[in-house]
Amino acid sequence: MRGELESLKEGYDRLAGLPELVNLSIRNPVTHLYGSRLYIVSGYCLNYWHLLSDSRIDRSIHGFYTVFYAPLDNLTLKMYLFVYPTGVVQVPLTLQIGNALRGESGIMVEKRLNYTVWQSPVIWSVNATENRAYEVTLPTRGWYTLSMTGPIQRTSSGAVKYWCFIGKRFVNGTWQWIEHVQAWVDFQLLKNGKPILFAVLRRYE
Repeated sequence: MRGELESLKEGYDRLAGLPELVNLSIRNPVTHLYGSRLYIVSGYCLNYWHLLSDSRIDRSIHGFYTVFYAPLDNLTLKMYLFVYPTGVVQVPLTLQIGNALRGESGIMVEKRLNYTVWQSPVIWSVNATENRAYEVTLPTRGWYTLSMTGPIQRTSSGAVKYWCFIGKRFVNGTWQWIEHVQAWVDFQLLKNGKPILFAVLRRYE
């Protein structure tokens, strides 16, 4: 009976945030106009790649950032990074509070004559070069933005700014691009070491 009780408790802990996710889904329904914006998942993946040549640049234009919702306080964000070439490419993994594409809780980082740039607060970042796992504690439930290319910013005109290339290195006094870069991050939200369900926005705004 004790074993069954522990098993039931573990199952309850993993589903503890489910009512919050259900309410979130009701507020963001699937429509013909916008499609399915909100996905409830137990894990998600970011990816980045580019291939440079004399004639063209092939690269990913989406998928290297996402906005996700943590349904409980004090969850652990666990990220598994894979990067090629290892030890050479720096991946500026960055976690921001709120939906950075909307500039939520934004702090002004640049002001010019005709526009202002806002950035949601960065609560964790690392220039990662090795295949390894990283963990961050999320202080409260709510929206977060995870990016593989550094902080995402928003201008006063509504435009979203992000750096969409990684893989530059300083060689013989000049900056040079690494010809072929691949990187991806698998991540989960954990409660007491166990993965739980959370929400991601698939169409960014």
